[in-house]
Amino acid sequence: MKRFAIVFAVAAALAWGQSPAANSGPMLGFVPGTLPWQLQPVLGIPGAAHLGNPVSLPNSVTKIYLAPGHAYAVAAQGSSAPAALVILRIAGVLQTNPSLTPLPGAFANPDAIAFSPTGESLALFSQAASSIQVYTGLPNSPRISQQISNVGSALKLAVSDDAQAVLISDGVGNAYALAQNSAPVAVYHTVEIAAIAFLPQSHKAILCDPVAGTAAVGQAIDGITIIPPPASPCQPQAAAASADGKKILLACTAQQLIWSIDSTTGSIDTRGVNNSPAAFESLGLQDTFLMSPADANGTYWMITWQPDGPVISFIGARQ
Repeated sequence: MKRFAIVFAVAAALAWGQSPAANSGPMLGFVPGTLPWQLQPVLGIPGAAHLGNPVSLPNSVTKIYLAPGHAYAVAAQGSSAPAALVILRIAGVLQTNPSLTPLPGAFANPDAIAFSPTGESLALFSQAASSIQVYTGLPNSPRISQQISNVGSALKLAVSDDAQAVLISDGVGNAYALAQNSAPVAVYHTVEIAAIAFLPQSHKAILCDPVAGTAAVGQAIDGITIIPPPASPCQPQAAAASADGKKILLACTAQQLIWSIDSTTGSIDTRGVNNSPAAFESLGLQDTFLMSPADANGTYWMITWQPDGPVISFIGARQ
C-alpha cells in the first residue's frame, strides 16, 4: 500500500454580522463569537490586529464553516434546510446584511465539510446519504462537479482546487482517494490520521500522522516523500501551505511548536508558539493563518509566512 500525506484545517463553527462604526477599516477574517451563530471580525493587519464588535447571522444557523480567506462561508441550519452559502466580504469589505443562499442540491446538516486550499471547491459529506457532494465555481457560481456514493465514513475530508481529487480518512487510521464511479483507493494506513488537505492548485497533499510523529508530501496514489523529524519532536495535528505550495506549516499541538518545512528541500525550521494550535485557518491576507484555538488567556494568534521565515503575532482584545 502506498502512503501519502495530507492535513485538514478544521473549520470552526461561526457566524457574522457588523457594526459599521466599530468594525470599519482593514480586516483579516473572523474568530468565534460566544454563540453558535456569532463571530467577531479580526480588524487591522498582522502586528496591529484586534477584535471588532460581535456580530450575528440568523439564529437558525447551527454551524458555519469559514472558507479560506474568510470571504464566504457555508452555513448549516438543522436537519431539513440545505446547506447555504453566505457572502461575508466583498473586496475586503464586510457585508452589513448577509443573506443565506441555499447551495443547489446540497445536503442538509452535512456531517463534514472541506474547502479546497483556495476556496474554489467544496466537499460535503452526509453519513445518512453515504455520499460526498463536490462543488466547484465557488463562491460566485457554485455547481455540483461530482457526487460520490457508497462512502461508509469520512471523519476527515479534503478536496483539490480543481474539484477532481477527493481524500478521506475513515476514523480508524485508513485514508482513501475517491472519485465518482470508481472504487476507493487506499493510500495510507496508521493508528490515527489527524488531518488531511491538498496543496494549492495541486493534487499533492500533506498527511499528519501524530502517532508516528511525522508527515509526508506526495501525490494521492503515486507515492510520497516522508518528512524526517528534526531534533524537536512533533505530533502534528494540522497543516497549511503557502500560496505557492513551497512552504508547509505543521502545528505540533502538544509541543506548542510550529514546523516550517521547505517542500522542495525538506529543510525544517522549528518555532515555539504561545498557544497549542490544533488548526490553521487561511485569513484574508496571503500566507497568513489563524492558529486555533485561543491560548489559556483567550488570546488568538496568527502566523504569517514571509521570505525570511514565519512571523507570529497576536490579535488584541476588542477596542
